[in-house]
Amino acid sequence: MTRSTRALAVTAAVAVALSGCGLRERIQPTTTGTSTPASSATATPGSSATSEDLGTLTGAGRPMDEGELRAALPSAGDLGTGWEDDPAKTVSETQAAQVTPASCAPLLQKGPGWDEVMRTERARVQVNLQRDDNPPPPGTRRDHMAVWAYSFDDPYPTRLFDEAGALIADCPDFDVKQEDTGNTSSYESTALGFPQLGDRTLALRLTIQQTFETMTIDFVVVKIGHNTVSIANGTYNGTPDVGVTEKAARAALAGLEEQG
Repeated sequence: MTRSTRALAVTAAVAVALSGCGLRERIQPTTTGTSTPASSATATPGSSATSEDLGTLTGAGRPMDEGELRAALPSAGDLGTGWEDDPAKTVSETQAAQVTPASCAPLLQKGPGWDEVMRTERARVQVNLQRDDNPPPPGTRRDHMAVWAYSFDDPYPTRLFDEAGALIADCPDFDVKQEDTGNTSSYESTALGFPQLGDRTLALRLTIQQTFETMTIDFVVVKIGHNTVSIANGTYNGTPDVGVTEKAARAALAGLEEQG
């Protein structure tokens, strides 16, 4: 099997849930602040949904251009030893039209709400990384990651996190059609325990049954003002290291802080 037939369509922006497998999750739409791991949100003292959604025009949450976002992306070295660039871009971004039922697309940061936000997009960038000791397929454990950073003219709406969170119970499984092969993969989604980062954090674990192999992806989306970072840490025939996912998220947020 070639790399192209193994490529996984995942959002980043994902998505959302919030990007490369783009998702989201918040069950209490009116709350603000960072999310707890899994499917609830906590309120930040002294904040309100209105003030939180205003975002910021300074610091890491300010609108940024492509060059600033690219400078904020994590490098292979940020993940620890044994990682390198992935020229095949194995983990890629899912589009709403590829998701069945369509009502589950918001878990991958796609669908009508995402389409509305995209009209205010200023820039987006992506980096793909992989373990340097990945053995040949099939049936082997291989680790691949994609990280997306987005910036918007308007603050990224926290309601999309809330709406996606409410979908977890309704979308424990759904299908995604792979753009490169036309094959359909079955997705299972569960909440993932993860630290609270930025203004909001979404964390999901996706188990994807492909034609010949299984891929498991830890998908994390973090909002900070006008910007979002999405991490899709995927492992063929194994379980992703959530510690590596956290390293990528924190490195990206630190990069945004440096640009801010």
